[in-house]
Amino acid sequence: MNPQVIVTGARMGAKIWWLASSGKERDNFALKIEHLLLIAAGLLLVVLVSCFLMFSFVVGGLGGSGNSGFRSGPPTAFAVADLPAQHLPVFLRAQDRYGVSWAVLAAIWKVESRPEPGTPETGAVGFMRLRPSVFDQYRQDGDNDGICDPNNPWDAVFTTANMLRANGYAGDPRKAVFSYNHADWYVNRVMDVASQYSSTMLPAGNGIWPLPSRYVQVLSGYGTRMHPFLNQYHFHDGIDIPAPEGTPVFAVQNGRVDWDRQKGGYGLCVVLDHSDYRTLYAHLSGIAVRSGEEVEAGQTIGYVGSTGLSTGPHLHFSVYVNGQPCNPEEWLAAPSGNG
Repeated sequence: MNPQVIVTGARMGAKIWWLASSGKERDNFALKIEHLLLIAAGLLLVVLVSCFLMFSFVVGGLGGSGNSGFRSGPPTAFAVADLPAQHLPVFLRAQDRYGVSWAVLAAIWKVESRPEPGTPETGAVGFMRLRPSVFDQYRQDGDNDGICDPNNPWDAVFTTANMLRANGYAGDPRKAVFSYNHADWYVNRVMDVASQYSSTMLPAGNGIWPLPSRYVQVLSGYGTRMHPFLNQYHFHDGIDIPAPEGTPVFAVQNGRVDWDRQKGGYGLCVVLDHSDYRTLYAHLSGIAVRSGEEVEAGQTIGYVGSTGLSTGPHLHFSVYVNGQPCNPEEWLAAPSGNG
């Protein structure tokens, strides 16, 4: 049959229906069409929201709060070149004592030593440009010489670290830095410089070794490696520690179970939320905890296995700070005889 005839017939039929039908019938028909369109729009919205939530879950599944406190890892080449050699150990030592990122402290010094054009004079003095009243409130004798001098780098940096800690750095670093200089541009500038000084963030404190102390060999470390299944270079977001199947796996710190089931290539795994960071234990053969449960450091949370994309029994262990992976070997304490 000629397609043109079909189209012409359809148009004529529609015209005849329109002329023959009553106004009420046409209104009812239009109302049905409107309802169908609303239902279709609702279904589309549900699908879009579901996709967004799934994407957010996958992307942020291991991420903690973006405001949680953190320490910083080793200095970058830029930091070594940009910071005076005699000052770098001061920032690093302050981090060890106060749990405040050395890179943030160094960035504050850098920003304060080269203020933005138009920055108002605040009466700040000394190496870290602290107001005298603030220095007196948080004063620290960094070099233990019996004198608290704002011009002494050790005293000034340690005092700044003490101030940031007292102003809630562990819970919200940006808020703590804001208390130093009440301006959002200042906080952004400090954090930008800090990220140039150290690309690695580490949780405050140390985690215990996640396996019995006789299993200490790291088979595959953190960083880029040849993937055993994909046969291409791939970023490895943790460390692999071989151990016999069924070996108990320990929580490295107190926390809450956030995941207790299969997770893609990780296989059977557990994710613990420690408030300011998260840890992941993957390729397990069994799980000893449940989602929402509070656990203590050293508690058995699962057992070594080879589930997921695995070449043999081992524990894959990852640490995430502010949603970003960091090198567990720079943070885990040496094995201390866990069972």
